[in-house]
Amino acid sequence: MHIATRGSQLALWQARTTQAALGDGHELLTVKSSGDLDRETELARFGRIGIFTAEVDRAVLDGRAAIGVHSMKDMTTTLQEGVVLAGCLPRGLVEDALITKHGGGLDDLEVGSRVGTGSMRRGSMVRAARRGLEVVPQRGNVNTRLAHVLEGDLDACLLARAGLERLGLAEHISEVLSVDRFLPAVGQGIVGITCREDDGATRALLESRLRDPEAWAAALAERAFLRGTNGGCNAPIAGHATVDDGAVHLRGRVLSLDGTQVLEGEARGGMSDAEALGATLAEDLLSRGAGELVEQARRLTS
Repeated sequence: MHIATRGSQLALWQARTTQAALGDGHELLTVKSSGDLDRETELARFGRIGIFTAEVDRAVLDGRAAIGVHSMKDMTTTLQEGVVLAGCLPRGLVEDALITKHGGGLDDLEVGSRVGTGSMRRGSMVRAARRGLEVVPQRGNVNTRLAHVLEGDLDACLLARAGLERLGLAEHISEVLSVDRFLPAVGQGIVGITCREDDGATRALLESRLRDPEAWAAALAERAFLRGTNGGCNAPIAGHATVDDGAVHLRGRVLSLDGTQVLEGEARGGMSDAEALGATLAEDLLSRGAGELVEQARRLTS
């Protein structure tokens, strides 16, 4: 069985971890995504086309691979027709991490400091947390983004803690940002696994061997929240669910691009109600004006 993946170091880590969990006899198929080929365009300007996932799932659809492995936070809320999300690995660390040129934290950065990120969510949260910083759009893989700071092009950048840990780069972290202050992206820290909708044997295999129950419930709740707010990579939206003794606690946040407006809420329920929780929380925030913030962000980045 072939496993489709992007060729970045982090994507290969995810695919090899999935490969190891499945056992012997499975080979990796590396594909290039449109996001890999175009490293200049700001991520928000791609819209919701799945620039890091579409080609991987296309390899699944056309039979070159049986499964596709993704960073869950890169996955669109509506997948390509014929593809389903069928499994996930146990969730890793969810926090955002700050890397600074001089080793200090976010509150230590001088006014005018240039902070790089490819995420609208992180950019809005930086603006909400600290006035006077310049948020700079940043592209490239983890090592490239780190180099922008270490070589002095930027004063700081924000990356997912999980990715840095998985690549053995945690020594560069200057501050682990608290979940309360920087609510994570939907799916952050989760590896998602897709297959063809009509491939019953592979779906059954993934569901039985590669579907961590708690990560799965969290992913369903968070993705339902994102879907319900009609958001995506071109809107500053955060969602994070935790699971404790069969109970799901979901928190959601929608911000304006400049960080001056923040709407947030939470919902609780059982694991079997995970998707309903996400939809309910989305309705709550939409009733309080989240839709206007999402549409405003979309207009400003289109």
